[in-house]
Amino acid sequence: MNKIKVLSISLSVIVLVLSSVIYVIYFNVMYPLKYYEEIKTAGYIYGIEPAFIASVINEESSFNNLCVSRSGAIGLMQIMPQTAEWLAVRMGIENYNVNQLYDAQFNINMGTFYLKYLFERFDDDYTTLCAYNAGEGTVRNWLKNNYYSINNVILKTTPYKETNKYARDVIKNIDRYATRFECRF
Repeated sequence: MNKIKVLSISLSVIVLVLSSVIYVIYFNVMYPLKYYEEIKTAGYIYGIEPAFIASVINEESSFNNLCVSRSGAIGLMQIMPQTAEWLAVRMGIENYNVNQLYDAQFNINMGTFYLKYLFERFDDDYTTLCAYNAGEGTVRNWLKNNYYSINNVILKTTPYKETNKYARDVIKNIDRYATRFECRF
C-alpha cells in the first residue's frame, strides 16, 4: 500500500474513534445515569420504566441528590416536603424525616411510588408528568377546561410554560435513557 492510502485509512480510523468518544462523552454529560440499580429496582417494584424514572430525575435535579429548588422541593426527584409527608403515610413509612429526601434510594423509591400513584389517576404520560410538576389538584382543574384538555381526560397543554416544557422534555428524553439502560455507557 502506498503511504497516502495508509495515511488516509489511519486518519479515517482516528476520526471514527474520536467521533465515538465524543458521542459517548456528550451522552454521559447530557443524559447522566447515576443510581442505576436504585432506578431499576424502583421501576420493577412500581411497574414504571427505568428510562422514564431516569428522565424525570435528569429533568428535576440533573442527578444531584442534594438539590433543593426555589420552591423547596428536595432531592433527585424534587419532592416537596408536604407531598413527602403525605406519601410517607400512604407508603406506610414510620418515623419519616424530611432529611430522608436527600438519600438517593429513599427519594427514588418515594418519587417512583408517586409516579405510579399519578399514573393510576391519569391516562397518559403527558398528563401524569404535568401532575408531577404542577400538582394533582391543579391538573384536575385544567382537565375541566376544554382549552387545555381532550374530553376532560387528557391534557393537550397547560397555562404554565414551565410545566409544558418540563413534560415535553421528560418525554423527549425517555428514548435517550432507554438507550442508556440498554448500553450502560
